Amino acid sequence: MKNNPFKIVIAVIAVLVGMALYAGVNGRLMTLPQEIMGAVSVPFRSVTAQVSNKFSVWKDRTVNIDQIIEENEQLRKENQELKQKQIDYDKIKIENEKYKEFLEIKEENPEYEIAAASVIGRDGMEKFYSFTIDAGEDDGIEVNDVVMSSIGVVGVVVETGPNFSRVSTILSPSVSVASFVSSTRDTGVVCGDSRYSSSGKTLIRYLPKNTDAEIGDIISTTGMGEVFPKDLLVGTIEEIITDTSGNYSYAVVKPASEISEVKTVFIIKSY
Repeated sequence: MKNNPFKIVIAVIAVLVGMALYAGVNGRLMTLPQEIMGAVSVPFRSVTAQVSNKFSVWKDRTVNIDQIIEENEQLRKENQELKQKQIDYDKIKIENEKYKEFLEIKEENPEYEIAAASVIGRDGMEKFYSFTIDAGEDDGIEVNDVVMSSIGVVGVVVETGPNFSRVSTILSPSVSVASFVSSTRDTGVVCGDSRYSSSGKTLIRYLPKNTDAEIGDIISTTGMGEVFPKDLLVGTIEEIITDTSGNYSYAVVKPASEISEVKTVFIIKSY
């Protein structure tokens, strides 16, 4: 009993007996060692999985980095091309709309010599909505040329450069337009006023004090003077007011064109 080999034999027999008893109870003799080995190997398998995942990420970041960079560059170029196509499309669309409006005005007024232009800048500090257009002396534009939209009068050219011009609008007190009320033929002068320009409106002054003009009446140019041709639409009356002096009346006019929003204009170079 004190002999070591004997003790080893007894231990082996005990293990075998224990396994036999486990098998008898559970019917799983062959799975016991597997379960023991499985339990022991779990931490090692977890570490192995983590190492494998990190290696895969490292491989993607290093081995495939050139491919990723190339794909990103290709996507960037495609995105830039799409943006350029959109810009070209918008430009063509604007040009087509401008050309269509130009033809309509020319058809209605064949005696006019007209140039089309786009608004390229506005003075944010100027409350009468003056603006700059992309046509100038090289296009035959001169100071005092009338500027209009496809609907009605917008203003006049007050300054020119080789390829640009500055326009003052009918909302400005510096611009005067001899006009008349279509329904009564009463005449007056359309001239801006700072009290109304912020809301996009102007005034027709010096109407008769007993005028029969009404709200909604149309205001057009008389053709008097050397600047504005006759019968251009200016706007419509929104309110009629008797001057404090009692000598005449004036009316608040809503311009036919949305002065602050106009983007395409036509310059009457001669008529």
